[in-house]
Amino acid sequence: MTSTPHERRTAILAGAFAAAGASLLAVLFLFQTDPRPLWLWAVFAAAFVALGLSSVEVNDRLFVSSSNMVVFTAAVVFGGESAVLAVALMAAVAVLHPDDLRERRWRQPAANFGQLVISVTVGVTVFLPFLPDGPVTVDDLPLLAVGAGFAAIVTDWLNFRLVTFFVRVAYPDRDLRPWSKMLPHHIAISVLGVFGAILGAAYVLVGPLILPLMFLTFLTGHVGFATYSRLRDAHEDTIRGLVKAVEALDPYTRGHTERVARFARIIGEHLGLRPEQLETLRWAALIHDVGKVAVPRDLLHKPGVLTEAEYRETVNHMRVVEEVLAEVDFLRPIVAIVDGQHALLDEMRTTSVPIESRILATADAFDAMTSARSYRAAVTQAVAFDQLRMRSTVYGAEMVEALIAAIEQEGEIYGSPDEESRAEVERLVRERAIRA
Repeated sequence: MTSTPHERRTAILAGAFAAAGASLLAVLFLFQTDPRPLWLWAVFAAAFVALGLSSVEVNDRLFVSSSNMVVFTAAVVFGGESAVLAVALMAAVAVLHPDDLRERRWRQPAANFGQLVISVTVGVTVFLPFLPDGPVTVDDLPLLAVGAGFAAIVTDWLNFRLVTFFVRVAYPDRDLRPWSKMLPHHIAISVLGVFGAILGAAYVLVGPLILPLMFLTFLTGHVGFATYSRLRDAHEDTIRGLVKAVEALDPYTRGHTERVARFARIIGEHLGLRPEQLETLRWAALIHDVGKVAVPRDLLHKPGVLTEAEYRETVNHMRVVEEVLAEVDFLRPIVAIVDGQHALLDEMRTTSVPIESRILATADAFDAMTSARSYRAAVTQAVAFDQLRMRSTVYGAEMVEALIAAIEQEGEIYGSPDEESRAEVERLVRERAIRA
């Protein structure tokens, strides 16, 4: 079977990762001693594998686990002469996932093998100077904690960079959402590294009796990430539920919210917004029409342009729903962006409006103009750009030009293909309205 350029690129990159990991292991076998006792290494390896298999999604297809804690526990237990090799071997046996076996995938486990071996090898090597030359004592705990915290940061940073590099090179066309709120995760992983080193010292001082407490601590670290992941999923489910409610009432909204969210994202990325801002902006774009659930059906489905009074009534109904949603903590900053959009367009205020609200208003206006409605045809993209520029004092020239630049850069076309087509559709729409 002929492979695609994407498959060849992924295979080459995965092979390079695997070769680098294998080379590091070969070097470690020359300079480090085998971890002893073997049963204890097997216990740590099993914990490392179990936590890795239980990793949870904390961002768009980004998974984390508390296995970093096991890394520094094992490093302290096995000491400087065996620490790096012991941990690298643990990483080497943790690459296979049941899904890889079922689907007969080799590229992903090969890349995971290299990425894990490289990151833990570098991290534990950084940790070696903090390990005592002789047996661990209580006096060594402060230095071990500091060293583990620093080394965990190095391990996490390198691992994150390797994963990001692989995703960007192997999947350049994948529409991944920017990873947000990463600092708390990096801090948590660093703290887990500190706990891991302390647990390792406790094992050396107390012996195997500490193992149950050790594994309970490993599990507690996992529960923290799992709880965050479930909360994030709950937020996403809430947003999707609100979107579906609006789509059920207004057929026009189907697809509109996703397009507005995409336009808002490319504007935000072009302007250099942080991932946290982009995520909140995406959620605001998805629910910016949620107030329609309170709009009377005769207004919502009116086959024509609303009068000024009807438009005001519609907005007032929508704001009632938004005020209710604003009582929910995680929705409050999202609703604030939508409210800023209303202030921008309804009250024509051009000051004290957040940049996210301006972006949302720009994206919404562009999609509205380039989408056909029951009473009019979509305008051409060129006309939509001109209209946005004419209202740049409202939306903000930066937002308008960012949208235009991003769309032109990607070579996309929205709206009617040309003015003749738009005019023909407009004529058919008018004839249909007359017959009705």
